Amino acid sequence: MTATTQIAEQMQLSEPGQALAAAHEAPLAAVSALIGAQRYGDALPLSLRLLPTPYALAWTCQCAGAQPLDERDAQGLRLAQRWMRERDEPSRQAAQAFAENDDYRSPGAWLAAAAAWASGAPAAEGGAPPAAHLTAVAANAALVLLASREPERFDERLQRWAEQAHALLGQVHPTEQIA
Repeated sequence: MTATTQIAEQMQLSEPGQALAAAHEAPLAAVSALIGAQRYGDALPLSLRLLPTPYALAWTCQCAGAQPLDERDAQGLRLAQRWMRERDEPSRQAAQAFAENDDYRSPGAWLAAAAAWASGAPAAEGGAPPAAHLTAVAANAALVLLASREPERFDERLQRWAEQAHALLGQVHPTEQIA
């Protein structure tokens, strides 16, 4: 099983998306194939997982910040941005508390969760650190929830974000050395 196949399973791509990704050993080629097949809902989470965590989080915050946000979502975005600037435990804890208090129901909660899980620090004293893929899962959830607010533009937004993430992935990993 290739790393791309494992990541596709980890990110819970659709069965057709997993099969298409498995046909390509190189991660960037797998994302390209998903986009070519118009499987944007699979290309986006795979790209988010393949990007270095700081890039995935910063890019997701940039996408969210370009959307109309209510106060709750804006607060989650600010907490994620604060963690990116400070990278300290109080910022991580504030983001985690916000996501938990919102029961992970909003884009802002998922943005905050992405930041809280990006550090790799245990959620509680003596606990295990979050799995490496959880930041990408949370980032994808935030973007999907934002896109769903305008159902008539849902597919268009996923396509735009999948294509942008793919382009960023190509800039960050132009030689296909993605692990």
